[in-house]
Amino acid sequence: MAGCSTSARFDADWARWAEAILAAPLSVTAGEALRRARQDGDPWLAQLIGATQSGDELAGRCVVQAVLGRLVAIARRDSRFDLDQLVGALWLRIRSYPLERRPRAIVSNLVLDARKDAAAELRPLPVTPPPAPSRHAIAANLLVEAVRIGVIDAPIAEVMSSVYVLGLSGEAAARRHGVTPTTVRWRCSAGMRRLAQAREQLV
Repeated sequence: MAGCSTSARFDADWARWAEAILAAPLSVTAGEALRRARQDGDPWLAQLIGATQSGDELAGRCVVQAVLGRLVAIARRDSRFDLDQLVGALWLRIRSYPLERRPRAIVSNLVLDARKDAAAELRPLPVTPPPAPSRHAIAANLLVEAVRIGVIDAPIAEVMSSVYVLGLSGEAAARRHGVTPTTVRWRCSAGMRRLAQAREQLV
């Protein structure tokens, strides 16, 4: 099954990171962080999410591994969903998760939100031709303003800039930012959705 092979790929990737050390103040191996997240639940998950939002992507990888089994189950039950898409949606939710407002049932909240986002994005994004040169500055300024007023965060803006301002392909943007093409697609998708919702603020 494709879902099984994809899950095995994530597990193999995790094996490469299990002994890596998270940044201070957590300062434990990724494997130990995963063990504590599974054992202690919300308190440790909250610390890992907070660390991710402060820039420690290894902490976010620990959260992904902690809930991967739930995403695999969703992909197996519903053929509409691809595990890579669910993980991409989960990653965006980790980066924006409101810890103060939703400190409990974090795993369930993340999984349900990721599934909802994946369902909303089932239709493929339209192929967007490279913007005309005269629009480069407009697009760049729009992204800067969107970050300034809090519509999107900097990581999403950076990826969108690579794709919509510089005209890079998804694969090239992924290499540039050290993420997967799936993550590039989901950051662009989330960013476009948020820009559309904040249209009046950005006019």
